[in-house]
Amino acid sequence: MQKTIERREAQEEGNAETRELMYAMLNGDTYTSLQAISALGAMGAPAVEPLVRALLAVDSNARWTVAMALARAGTEAVEPLIGVVLVADDAIKNPAIWALAEIGDQRAVDPLVGTLRTSRSECCRALTAAALLKLGDPAGIAEVEKEFERSGAGFRGLAMEAFEGT
Repeated sequence: MQKTIERREAQEEGNAETRELMYAMLNGDTYTSLQAISALGAMGAPAVEPLVRALLAVDSNARWTVAMALARAGTEAVEPLIGVVLVADDAIKNPAIWALAEIGDQRAVDPLVGTLRTSRSECCRALTAAALLKLGDPAGIAEVEKEFERSGAGFRGLAMEAFEGT
């Protein structure tokens, strides 16, 4: 019984710390925000679920900040980010795609290929192409090359600009 109480207290402390860090990340000055992003990323798995909820709820600019923290959480964030890519609209999907590219986990390749094939947004497709290039998987790169042929030089330029900036 005592161990259960201790685990619950530790979990509540962790939740409070996560909330405080998320508040600092979203409301602090640049330095404070970057420190909070780093701390949330270092927390790993315990921070992922609250960060994904924030990604789905906050405004556009804040989504990119949340995506930075998710990227720093690493592989623990891959499956939840893939879930966002599969169901969210492009405004939410774009930062998730960027975070997946930053993490570099190959589990993201198939969902990103699907997004490249089906998204109607040129911006989303360009970010997805850049992510697939960064991941370096041969099947993903082949899909990007097909999209370059299909969409032309303008799209290639956008995707390469996104790739070079990531």
